[in-house]
Amino acid sequence: MGTSEMGPVYVVYGPETFLKQQAVRRLVHQALGAEAEALGPTRYDGATAELADVLDEVRTLSLLGDLRVAIVEDADSFVTRNRAALERYCADPSDSGRLILVCKTFNARTRLCKAVAGMQGLIKCEAPRGAALNAWISERARTAYGKPMDRSAVARLREHVGETLGVLDAELSKLTTYVGARSSITAEDVDALVGNVREQNVFAITAAMADGDVRTALHHWERVLATDRAAPGRAVGGLAWGIRRLLDAHQAVATGTPVGNLARQFWTEPAVLERRLARVSSRMLEDQLCDLLAADVAAKTGRSEVSRAVERFIITHATAASPTGGR
Repeated sequence: MGTSEMGPVYVVYGPETFLKQQAVRRLVHQALGAEAEALGPTRYDGATAELADVLDEVRTLSLLGDLRVAIVEDADSFVTRNRAALERYCADPSDSGRLILVCKTFNARTRLCKAVAGMQGLIKCEAPRGAALNAWISERARTAYGKPMDRSAVARLREHVGETLGVLDAELSKLTTYVGARSSITAEDVDALVGNVREQNVFAITAAMADGDVRTALHHWERVLATDRAAPGRAVGGLAWGIRRLLDAHQAVATGTPVGNLARQFWTEPAVLERRLARVSSRMLEDQLCDLLAADVAAKTGRSEVSRAVERFIITHATAASPTGGR
């Protein structure tokens, strides 16, 4: 689409932030071109922007002869305040500029929505789900990064980081660097790069809890949620997996396995792992699993938010860790 084919007004809306960012980037590139794009559009905060300032920007002729582009971010309140005036602008838009409104929602029953739709300016951004998300990951890897992924690699990436598109894209960027000159990204690559990072974050929580360090445990829980915020059940499952690993370590030591043989799996030194196992007994870890299951059920049934439920879990059990916990 060239500048002559662009409409004068666009509304980019929906719940998916990453897709909205991508859509706005494409529109700016179409309007300004690769060379002029570096000059950038003029951006406004929808909560404080004045309509007169925004329209002056799109109506002012550029000295360089290119288009003016005005973007109103978080424009829901801006649209509500100025709906009638925006309808009038759509009836007689400027040829010298492009107006882009970025919203969370956009009422399809309004005259403004119908006017923008008539200009082919509505861009709805919703995250794909299920098989459609797998297709999105595969297409993004191929077109944006030039690294095809097979089904198993895509599945492993979703398993490790969840369904947030911005997080998935960030991991694809890292994976592209990781594989280097190789032509594709494999499931083994995903496990080696992404999986290890997630496991280390989970182990960091259980380690801090065993050390009785509430603040550090909560900090690492936030990091886990940041990579899987759209799928809290998976994040809780990862934490339960980390606790089970500590429980397995207890059982291995009880049957004669040297702590030094286990320490590498926990990204720590033998003396540190031995101290942690001494502070948290097998019984305490079993109690943690029971309480974590209760927190997960509470979150899934709407009785609690997952972040709050797990925060309470961490505070309770990190505080309970004792130097004489024993095995």
